[in-house]
Amino acid sequence: MQKYSYIFLFIIGHVFYIAQASAEVYRWSDSDGKLHYGDKKPKVKADDITETVNKQNIDTSTAEHQKLEALFRKENASDRAYRAQQNQPSQAQEQACANARERLFKLEGRVEFIDKDGKVVKVTEQERIQRANEMRKMLAERCPPQ
Repeated sequence: MQKYSYIFLFIIGHVFYIAQASAEVYRWSDSDGKLHYGDKKPKVKADDITETVNKQNIDTSTAEHQKLEALFRKENASDRAYRAQQNQPSQAQEQACANARERLFKLEGRVEFIDKDGKVVKVTEQERIQRANEMRKMLAERCPPQ
């Protein structure tokens, strides 16, 4: 029985020693003045800031929760409606997206590119695919999925 209590004390002692040793935090600056932080003491002069970073300001009391609820009230129906309205695209954006989708549809099929003078512009299949991919990317970035 006494053997087990020594083993238990040995394990508990090592747990506390390891936890304490791994909790050290150091701050130092290099020759360029850049700040560095680490858990291993560097060879240069460094400040031990373990106590500073170990301080926690956490209050889980009911009074603190009530203060936070007063500051950050829960979202209500009008808040949700306003947020939904803000996410709605404008008519101009919807028209631009519709035009872009139509252009993409055309780019994905058999196409002939015509310049301002009404002449056919020769475009390779690779260029057509590139233009279609650019249009897909623009639609993904700017338009809601359909």
